[in-house]
Amino acid sequence: MSLKKKNILFLIFLTGLGLLGYLYRATNKRPNENNLTTKTEVRVKSQDLLTSFISDEALANATYVEKTIEVEGVVKEVTFLNNRYTVILQGSGEYMCIICDMKNDQTQVVQKLAKGDSVILKGICKGFLMDAILLNCVLLSQTNE
Repeated sequence: MSLKKKNILFLIFLTGLGLLGYLYRATNKRPNENNLTTKTEVRVKSQDLLTSFISDEALANATYVEKTIEVEGVVKEVTFLNNRYTVILQGSGEYMCIICDMKNDQTQVVQKLAKGDSVILKGICKGFLMDAILLNCVLLSQTNE
């Protein structure tokens, strides 16, 4: 095998190793975090969170992404898919919302939620695509409307 082929294979190996390291860090950044005891970094209303991402996504990313935030909003829907509960909070329009992937230990409280309930959820903001995404969410308070 020529030296050139060996160098190419070595570079592919290093690139693959680097990619594996990045994926591990990205998926395990805060794997077992207990959001009930984690300090809240930002508090925001659901419409304000979405408006921030729409008006200046770079600033919103710096303000919210990878931070533990509390979001106050109204439940649009509760879903159960792939053994995970997700609470969807109403946004500023019919099609925009905040998707809150709930921690597994929140099953009992999430099952009691209904459309129209006012809630405060705490989770880690992961960013914005067409909706804002929060992971590892816990319910802090609920008011039935």
